[in-house]
Amino acid sequence: MSDKINLSIESNKLIIKYYLQHFKKNFSLAFPVIFTQLGVISIGLFDNIMVGSLGKKSLASISLSNSIFFILIIFGLGISNAISSLISSLDPQKEYHKGMMIFFHGLILNFIFSLLMYGIIQIFFYIFPYLGQPIEILIDTISFLKITAISLIPWMIFEVFRKFSEGLSIIYPSLIVTWISSITNIFFNYIFINGYLGFSKLGLIGIAYSTLISRIIMLLGIILLLHKCKKIHKYYKYCKHFFFKKKYIQDILRIGIPSGLHMLFEMSAFSISSFISGKYGVKVLAAHQIIISLVSSTFLLNAAFSVTSTIRFGNQMALKRYCELKKIGKSIFIMGLIFMSICSFLFLFFIDYIPFIYINNDKEVISLTKNMIIVASIFQIPDGFQSIILGALRGMQDVKIPMYISFFSYWIVALPVSWYLSIKIKGLGVWIGLGFGIIISAILLYIRYNLLINHLIKNKK
Repeated sequence: MSDKINLSIESNKLIIKYYLQHFKKNFSLAFPVIFTQLGVISIGLFDNIMVGSLGKKSLASISLSNSIFFILIIFGLGISNAISSLISSLDPQKEYHKGMMIFFHGLILNFIFSLLMYGIIQIFFYIFPYLGQPIEILIDTISFLKITAISLIPWMIFEVFRKFSEGLSIIYPSLIVTWISSITNIFFNYIFINGYLGFSKLGLIGIAYSTLISRIIMLLGIILLLHKCKKIHKYYKYCKHFFFKKKYIQDILRIGIPSGLHMLFEMSAFSISSFISGKYGVKVLAAHQIIISLVSSTFLLNAAFSVTSTIRFGNQMALKRYCELKKIGKSIFIMGLIFMSICSFLFLFFIDYIPFIYINNDKEVISLTKNMIIVASIFQIPDGFQSIILGALRGMQDVKIPMYISFFSYWIVALPVSWYLSIKIKGLGVWIGLGFGIIISAILLYIRYNLLINHLIKNKK
């Protein structure tokens, strides 16, 4: 009996030791991404805080402007995800020439997409007045969007460099340039909003100019920093062999289009939710923007574990170590679950203080925000869970089924429920509907993940 107990103890020790190794590997990849995402969050956070000081109308204007902007950029970011997925599968096999060709064709695609998106925004200006939004924020919203639309071009090109380096597990250049960009953005926000150092007092438009400058700096910074990485030069030496080949475009689009559509279906649901909230007035829209800022922050931080999933699953797929996939997935799920549980707890613990970070002179907006925070805290865990599963599926280059799941969860479930409940309870109903869609998405994605992993393991045996 004692031998069995000792054997069980030793077995448990080995399991713990095994998972600790995975946790260490996951953390080494996720840690710099978390700090990179903190830089991204700080840009949005300080933008919202500074906009909040200008009043609820400015907060509502930036909410609508960002909703339109991100409906478009999110598709481009999804296309870029294909680059990290492909590179992470090529790097273990030392396919440097193919990797460089993926990078080169990714630059071409993203540049073309950025021009198309800029053109779509110009067309949208003629449609916007007919969308039933508050007339008092119309001019500021369009003016803000006209400037930030230009930043689509440097941001989309930056994403190619970022996803290329992430596929190679080179994370720190993105971290450094993101924080430089964040500090630059805060500095110019302060200067342009208030009219210091000889500049005119620009108010809300000053934030748009700061955003444009910071995104140009991000692009220039990552180009310079990646040029100093030795591993990158294994790929860069094939620069002279550039030639356009349809196959590489097809490889990127095969993964990129479904991935982009998946992100578009999900994020556009959140963007459209701003328009649903906007129908109930500036105050509901202002509270909605505060919650968007909060949940976007936790989503971006949790994206570190999603990136880790993509890289690790991509590497294991390239080496055909399918049995490892389940264990790696479990280790990342545990880390993500702990992280998002903490986020959920913090939302509720600081519920009386969070609204005052953004606005402190409107009791109705503050009350609306508190109610929405309660709903947002509930879906933090399923939101983080689905993000990690998506990263894993992307690493396995499985993107079509997740695309259909996203469409069903957000457009067939979340948006209709949000619209219906908004008629009853306005902005709060919008967030209940979105949360319901997130939970459905997490369940369906997990079913898909399990089926795919079991299929790979079974076929190998």
